[in-house]
Parts: sequence; structure tokens; C-alpha cells
Amino acid sequence: MGGNMARNHRLLFDELMAVRRDAEPWVVDHQPIAVAAADDKIAPSDIADAAARAATLFESEGVGVGDRCVVWLDSVVDVLVVVSGLSAVGAVPILISPTLDAETVGHMLAPTTGVDRVITTGARVASYAAVGDGRRLDDWSVQAGRVATMSPRTAPAVALPDSAPYVVTHTSGTTGVPKLVEYTRAVIDYHGYLRALGHRVFRMKGYSVFALSPSHGATVVALLFSLRRNSPLILLAGTDPVTVSRIVGTWRPTFLETVPNTYMVWEDLADAGVFRSVRWFYATFDVLHPATVQRFLRGSGRKFAAFFELYGQSELGAISARMHVKGFSRSRERSDLGRRMKGHPVGRGVPGVTRIRIVDADGAKVSAGTPGRIQVRTKALFSTYPNRPEAARAGRSDGGWWDTGDWGEKDRFGRLTLIDRQVDRVSTVPSSIAVEDLLLERMPWLLEVVVLEQNGRIVPVAVTREGAFDENAWREAVADLSGFDSPVVVDFASLPKTATGKIRRSVLAARIADVSGSPASTK
Repeated sequence: MGGNMARNHRLLFDELMAVRRDAEPWVVDHQPIAVAAADDKIAPSDIADAAARAATLFESEGVGVGDRCVVWLDSVVDVLVVVSGLSAVGAVPILISPTLDAETVGHMLAPTTGVDRVITTGARVASYAAVGDGRRLDDWSVQAGRVATMSPRTAPAVALPDSAPYVVTHTSGTTGVPKLVEYTRAVIDYHGYLRALGHRVFRMKGYSVFALSPSHGATVVALLFSLRRNSPLILLAGTDPVTVSRIVGTWRPTFLETVPNTYMVWEDLADAGVFRSVRWFYATFDVLHPATVQRFLRGSGRKFAAFFELYGQSELGAISARMHVKGFSRSRERSDLGRRMKGHPVGRGVPGVTRIRIVDADGAKVSAGTPGRIQVRTKALFSTYPNRPEAARAGRSDGGWWDTGDWGEKDRFGRLTLIDRQVDRVSTVPSSIAVEDLLLERMPWLLEVVVLEQNGRIVPVAVTREGAFDENAWREAVADLSGFDSPVVVDFASLPKTATGKIRRSVLAARIADVSGSPASTK
């Protein structure tokens, strides 16, 4: 990419084909199927070669323009090879999280037209065969062997209009069966351009760590902008502290992007200085508790380390951004309690990218400081839900505004506060998110707190980092808060989560109801 950041509009396959043979190695914590890793390292040129051969294989099997093919794999490297190979011949990959079971995937695909095949591996081959929907089922561990025998494609990717679909991912599924989310070529190109621009503006150099679901749109964008910027990558599939410490300590990355849930799991590693080389931390998908942000900033050895907290959605990408700088971010514990309970500050809209407004139940814009539905207008909007097109239409309003499904308020300076998901709102406190932030800051020995509502009272679900739950410390921490029942203490592993680590509150509420005998709810 040139020094003036000119748009080249190349997507994954063509960017891979432009990789230099002497490019710095990528680092992985696992063994992909299509490309062998040696001592944790993979040559990007080997990934490019596998993608070029995969394109030849898919074309020989009759895959062509507009064909939808499910990619249900574990390794980001394998996903990159398959997605690049499919898109080279004009097909549209549908990325599915490896954490989803075959029955759920079957429900997701049932209303979706034009899905020709499912590419997966391991036990998922047999489990999806049992679904019996008649789609072609390919075992990637077998196909990868055939890929190695193919001649690499030498032509560029098939030229298609900017409005043509490029890739399909899916929502978290916090409230039910995940919705498939389709992005056009123009939207993926735009996301990649914005991230590459930020990489250049902030003069980011060195290795970047991505610990993301292989099925998420953010992963596709991360791979694209990293290729455009010739940025060497560390791709982590797991969160094992020993492995993470070894790899991060060896390669000393300067950038880290993962989901809030993983940041929470790695807090002790941050305290131990494992991420001391990281200057830039980046989180999206879900709100991140302030105490977690501060632990990572303190754990960085960089004088002006920064933590980018992005509020976003699968349908839009980043909506707003808030930057925390080491030594300059004021603790919210010193803020007025009433102000803190209003919600979680998520910054301002991304200049030149997103416009944000707050509307009432009838869709009328409300004044600054008045809570309401958060709506966004952006060029980065998805095109449709292939399995729920009626829901995609319902979320749009006149003028190109998209209803996020979130409840919040915007002050007169344009600063946005996230109060709750519209379906998760509770009647007993202004914001369950704000209460969770407050409790975790007051009780750092807790790993997670989820606020639910039951019979007009707050039912907190708590997870300790280690050891027994400290009831005396809990009572002291909630002394100035009213309407709290005794907490339900659970193991972290037992919390129902999505592929990106979001807590499935409705599922958790049902489980708590089974324990207590009364229905817990998030409204």
C-alpha cells in the first residue's frame, strides 16, 4: 500500500497473492490443517500458495459465482485459506463458529437459499450428517490433502460488482438462533481501509495478536488490513495462560485484539507483565469493565499505552470509540454514584464513519440526555440476514438508519452512554451494565457479575477468581445499593456464552429460575 493510503480495493485472495516470499513469519498456538506450522511459525507465502491451490480445487468441483458455501472450521489459518479460495472463484463463504452444535447450524441454514455445501472437519462431519438436510458435506482434513495436489491459480480473483456479497458471518445468538449477517465486497473493503488507515495513523509496528473467533467479521477485517499493511500476525486459538505467556514473551507484540471475555480471563497475566510489550489494546463486541481496562494499561511497559474500547455490532462494525491512555484515565470510582448508575460510557461516533441518534418508541428523535433506542447510520452497514431477511428490513428506518436493539443516551457533546440491550432492561436499576461495572470495581476478587431481575429485585450471579465467596465483603460493597437479593455463585465455565464470550442472559435467567423456583428475567 502506498504512503498516501490510496485505496487498492483488493480483498483477501488478491492480497494474499501479493505477499512477499520473505515476509516475516506468522505465529500460531495450534496446528492448522492446510498449512503446517513449525516451531509455532507459518510462512505467509505458504498460506498464499494453499489458497491459490484451494481456488483451483473449488473451481474443479464446480463451485462458482454466487454459490454459498459453509465454512465451519477451528483454525483462522484454515478459514483464511478456504475463504480466499472460495472468493477467488466468486463463491460466498458462510463462516460458522466452531462452538455451535450441528442442530443449531441446521436451524440457521434451513431458511437460507443457495447453500451448496458445508466444509467442516472432525466430529462435526458426522454430527452434521445426522441433520440430514441433503447439502454436500466435505471433510476439510480430506480436502486439504487434495489441495496439495492442485496447481495454484494464477489469475486474480473473479471481478464482481462492489454490491455483490463477499462473506457471511453470524450474530452472537444471545437471544436465540444466530442470524446470518451478509456483507458486500464494498463493505468489507471499507472496513479494511478504515482499520489499515488507523494502523498507519498511529504508526503501529511489530507483531499484532488476534485472539478472535475464526467465524467473526472482525477476523476477516483483521486479516485483510494486516495483509494490506504487511503486518506480521500472532493468531491465537486458545486462552491457555502458559501458551499465551510463552508466545507473547517470545515475539513481544505491540498490538492485541481480543474479546472482553478473554481480556477478563487474562487479567492475571496482565498483572504479571506478560503483555508489557503491548502499546495498543483493542476490544469490541461487548462492553469491557473499567477495572479490566486499567489492569491491562498498568501491565503494559509502554509509557503511553492506549486501550481502544469500541462499541460495535456484527451488522455495523465499530459504532463509537473511547480511548483510555495509561496515566490519563480517571477512575470512575471517584465519580458520583448516581452518575455512574446511568450506564456505561462508550465514547463518540467514529468521525466520518458513523452517525448516532437516540429515538423514542415511535422513532422520533429525543433531546440530549434523554434515554431511548440507539440508531446508527453508516456506509459500513451489512446488506441482509440471509436466514431472517424480514428482521433485516424491520431494523431499518427511513434515511438509512439502523436500530441497534440497544438502549442509551447521548449528551450535548455527542458522548454516548450504553444503558442496556433493549431486551435486557431491568426495572429496579437504571442500568444493569453500570451495576456490573461498579461491583467488579469494588470487588476485584470477582471475575464476573451478571445482574438479572426476579420478582422486582436484583439477582446478581457472581463468579469468584479463586477461593470461596466472601459474603462480608459483598455486603459491604452493596451497602449503598438497594433491592439486591443474595448472589447466586457459579463457576465461570458454567455461564452460558456465545462464540464471542457474551453472556446469554436469557438462558442464565432460566437456569437461575430453576435454582430459585421463581423466574429470573432481564425484562
